[in-house]
Amino acid sequence: MPQQVLALRLLGGVMARGSARDVLRDIQWVINGWWQLRSCTTVGPWARVAGRMRIYKVQGEIVLGAAVRIASNNARTVLAVFPGGRIEIGDRTFLNYGTDISATKLVKIGSDCLLGAHVGILDNDFHDIQERSRMPAARPVVIGNRVWLGNRVMVLPGVTIGDDAVIGAASVVVGDIPPRALAVGNPARVIRTL
Repeated sequence: MPQQVLALRLLGGVMARGSARDVLRDIQWVINGWWQLRSCTTVGPWARVAGRMRIYKVQGEIVLGAAVRIASNNARTVLAVFPGGRIEIGDRTFLNYGTDISATKLVKIGSDCLLGAHVGILDNDFHDIQERSRMPAARPVVIGNRVWLGNRVMVLPGVTIGDDAVIGAASVVVGDIPPRALAVGNPARVIRTL
């Protein structure tokens, strides 16, 4: 019964702003989201998935906020969490196709964020430089609210990105980025404040 009520609310909300085709597409994405995200620890209402994604969850947690949108139609989006790890994605955040998020400890993404196509975020390098069979300690990644990550951005372990920051396409973020900053390059450097 709760799914029927949610579907009717979705139908009413979408009808007010779009065509019948848009309504059917949104309903399809919500239903697909229910199925694709079924192994997540918590999924907020109105979460949507377009296409097929991969979720690897081994004794970890994946927590998605309300109205999270995940595009996985052109290239699969991957959420991978390892034992003791946690991925948190805030309300109304959008993950474009090909996004790859991996957590052995914590990757936290705030609300109202936009992640471009083929973004990679990880909290562990998965091997030491000298002892390649040894996994180093994880360093959490925290991304604030209303952050934009351009296409093909890489966010490496231990990074904190402040609220309202923008990271330019193909940048590699290896250090902290302050709030309201525009950062670009490899490694990403702040070029101005927004």
